[in-house]
Amino acid sequence: MFDFLIIGGGIIGLLTAKELQKTGAKVAIIEKNSPGQQATWAAGGILSPMRPWLYSSPVNAISSLSQVVYQQLSTELHDETGIDPEWVLSGMLVLHDDEMAQAIQWCEQNDSPIEVLTVNELSRQFGHLKPLGQTAIYRSDVATIKPHKLSAALTRYLTAKGVSFYNSQEAKQLTSTDQTITGVQLANSTVSAGEYIICGGAWSTQLIPDVCPKPIITPVKGQMLCFPPTELSNLCMVMDGNRYIIPRKGGRIVVGSTRENTDFDASTTQAAYDDLKGFAQQLYPALANIEPDAHWAGLRPTSPQSIPYICRVEPFNNLSLNAGHYRNGIVTAPASAELMADILLNRITKIDTEPYKITR
Repeated sequence: MFDFLIIGGGIIGLLTAKELQKTGAKVAIIEKNSPGQQATWAAGGILSPMRPWLYSSPVNAISSLSQVVYQQLSTELHDETGIDPEWVLSGMLVLHDDEMAQAIQWCEQNDSPIEVLTVNELSRQFGHLKPLGQTAIYRSDVATIKPHKLSAALTRYLTAKGVSFYNSQEAKQLTSTDQTITGVQLANSTVSAGEYIICGGAWSTQLIPDVCPKPIITPVKGQMLCFPPTELSNLCMVMDGNRYIIPRKGGRIVVGSTRENTDFDASTTQAAYDDLKGFAQQLYPALANIEPDAHWAGLRPTSPQSIPYICRVEPFNNLSLNAGHYRNGIVTAPASAELMADILLNRITKIDTEPYKITR
């Protein structure tokens, strides 16, 4: 029997397991595919809400705490596993933003560097972009990470630390007696623990018993593509409306993303491919004759105001939930995991837990 059983092996589940195993607890993860194969794999890996001045304070609170630790976390995982999560301080250029005054005010109030670049400054500093006709915002403190490398490093790290993985095994349902969860039914067995934590992303609500208040978590598909390595230099992230471009180590360029309400359909479409490719090739003229070599989609778990659920699930005394992070799963994962562990271990939390409860 385990001390903690986590259902879901994405970035939220993996980092929650990391927080709990540090205490010497016996931890296991159930994952219906392989760790990090759903929303984590599909994510861009931008380590900031795309426009934090438009998000609520509960989202920014766990985002800010996470940003502080990501470089150290990346270094630790690289040293321990040999897998580089590729943390890069690339900066972010925000184009065509209608909330420039609000952005400047937010950054100043939160000690986040921000620079307003004129048309001439943009041309000098970012000559690889098409000519731009208006000023833009540059945020020098925004970093990126490569989600599937981060997931692979965490999986290897946790395995070495004794965390058990039940991969390719879907959690069918929770069994219970009175107000206590007694196990998780798999296809051919039942796994038991003292505490159960649902970290299933868009699928999380399917496991919560009917006697519980239900969180509002729904899937939204996001499609992305990637261009092969280029020789473009001085690249940073670029946000333009709802689209973004992320440079990777080695010269690859990631482009995202769509927002589609397709229920649990995670298939890619030619229309999205054409749209994303056209956006990137228009903004980066050097890509005009280059075809993307990868195209994928993932389902992101939305929640009201994008505020995740990080809480106990009543009326059960040993069931918890850490899900509903929408587009900020990678951004907020370390602080979300720490907050979940603090709740489970009855430790003092760094931030108020009330905004993250199911009943708000």
